[in-house]
Amino acid sequence: MKEQNALPTIGTKRLVKISPGLAVCLKCLITVWALSGESLSLMLSGYSMDVPGVKYIFTVLDSLDGWGIENLFMALGLGTVFYLVRDRQKNPGVTVLSLFFAICTVFGISYAKTDSWDCIFLFKMQFLLAVFVMLGYYFAYKNCILFVAYIFEQKKEWLRRETKGKLEAFLFEKRPFGGALLGYFVLGLPWLISFFPGTLQWDAHAQLWMDLGVVEKTGHFPVAMTEYMGACMNLGRILLHSDTAGLFFYTGTQFTLQIVVFSYANYVLCKLKAPVILRWFSVIYWGVFPYFPIWGYTMVKDTMYYIFVMLWVVAFIDILSKDKERAAWWQWAVFVVSALGIVFSRNDGRYVVVISILAWAIIYRKYWKLYLISISLCLVAIFLVDEVYMPAMGIAEGAKGEMLSIPLQQTARYLGEHLEDVTPEEAEVLQRGFTIDLEQIANAYNPVISDSVKGSFVKYPDGAYLKAYFKVWFQQLLKHPDTYVQAFLNQVYGYFYPNVHNYGDYLGVFYIGNGDKWHDGTLDIEYVIENNWGRRILEEALHVAEKTPVIGLLLSAGLHVYLLLGQCTFLFVKRKRKDMAIFIPEICVLLICIASPVNAYLRYLMPVMVLLPVTAAWCFGFTDYEEV
Repeated sequence: MKEQNALPTIGTKRLVKISPGLAVCLKCLITVWALSGESLSLMLSGYSMDVPGVKYIFTVLDSLDGWGIENLFMALGLGTVFYLVRDRQKNPGVTVLSLFFAICTVFGISYAKTDSWDCIFLFKMQFLLAVFVMLGYYFAYKNCILFVAYIFEQKKEWLRRETKGKLEAFLFEKRPFGGALLGYFVLGLPWLISFFPGTLQWDAHAQLWMDLGVVEKTGHFPVAMTEYMGACMNLGRILLHSDTAGLFFYTGTQFTLQIVVFSYANYVLCKLKAPVILRWFSVIYWGVFPYFPIWGYTMVKDTMYYIFVMLWVVAFIDILSKDKERAAWWQWAVFVVSALGIVFSRNDGRYVVVISILAWAIIYRKYWKLYLISISLCLVAIFLVDEVYMPAMGIAEGAKGEMLSIPLQQTARYLGEHLEDVTPEEAEVLQRGFTIDLEQIANAYNPVISDSVKGSFVKYPDGAYLKAYFKVWFQQLLKHPDTYVQAFLNQVYGYFYPNVHNYGDYLGVFYIGNGDKWHDGTLDIEYVIENNWGRRILEEALHVAEKTPVIGLLLSAGLHVYLLLGQCTFLFVKRKRKDMAIFIPEICVLLICIASPVNAYLRYLMPVMVLLPVTAAWCFGFTDYEEV
């Protein structure tokens, strides 16, 4: 009898023997029940609440829904999957990963419904219901992951590395860089023409106002990017007396850089001997899927950021894949330049670069000269910008509250739930740090975005006040730790629960400001093509992609985190733990997202999202490199 078909044992005797078919049926029934619409909900009422002894059972049943023909189809599909992989259950890596996903999903459901963990911990029977639902999701995740592995084992031809036909040979053998570059350019033409001169995101608009002197210039946004955006706008004014041209100088250059990086990634995928199906996926994902084309054509710091992160990781993979050969000088140059690009394009990019290089220096020691050059230049660049240029130009630092989203959210939730427990001494300290009353702080609390709370925090608190604030913060943590934990989970659960839509549904930027033109007395920008039907079609294409089953999940921050963790687990189980180091920049990006002010914001996670085809190819490990 297989282990997965047995119930608990006492000593060496099995309590109950279950046939494989019955075990599959039970797992399938639990899973379908767990996946059905309202399987996890608050058990606050039920038609049998007053029946002694069985009221809890009927309350649980009330929260489930066994009705609906779709449940039958789901049961048939899952039953087939479960049966095909019934002999593959002994897989510790998949077991742990599936259990983690199931726990994240149950917490995600609870926070999506109640902004709390009440659907799990409200009372004992609620907890048992949550465990029941978690078990169903665990079965679903585990067996579906095993089923994907089963399919690829049965259909090995799907993972062929040899090209077939003239088109594949041209794109993936003869001209892996030039062919891809031409393809991405052709695929991008509808976007380039319809949205000419590009789109303008609100953060970039604020940066332009800073550079043009409308508002105070600060380090809230990366200063180098602010200066570069302003330079492009001024170039348009000088050469063509046009802000519209200035916007295109930025977006056109950025779009060109993006397709060049995508083409370089295609070239590296070919060097890695990635499966042809994965190479086709990369072309469709980067060129056809209507997400990266619009962000590549948008003035916003985040696009340059994900482009440089991608270029950096791809360049490093290219260097590693040289095996015993010495990497070319241009590969080193690309690595160094892209590291500088990361540091300049986002303020938190410096943490990604420094942490990644320090980790790589330990794991891949042979490239110590490359690391030394890169980190030295990045640190010098950071010093010159922060300590020389900004003081010389009178540019103030960004508000301190930008780095304190998590503790400020915890304080705001605490004030909303336990205001009566705040002592006069604690209230005095907290009041000095905010521009509004404590009651207003509690009312301003939004569990998924910290903008309202951190916006009311004083901009430049001194070190003495921050010390006093964190003393109060810690005292309140000790009094109500559950409030702090819930505030944190409520702020980040969307990065670990795939069913959460992107914050505010901001999938892309399809406008200049809030429409087809922007005239505010400082900027004078408009689309060259007045008729907007082409723009609306392309905009709707992204929303169609979001609504399409399975494909829409590619726009889920939670799914990309799951894929990232799944790839790391795969390498760990395959004992390729050294290869996991390539994911360090992505893990840093994820940690920064967790500390960010917005929950489930795909724009912040784009470096992880854009690298999916590259990291997937890396996991296949078709090319060996020198181990050090």
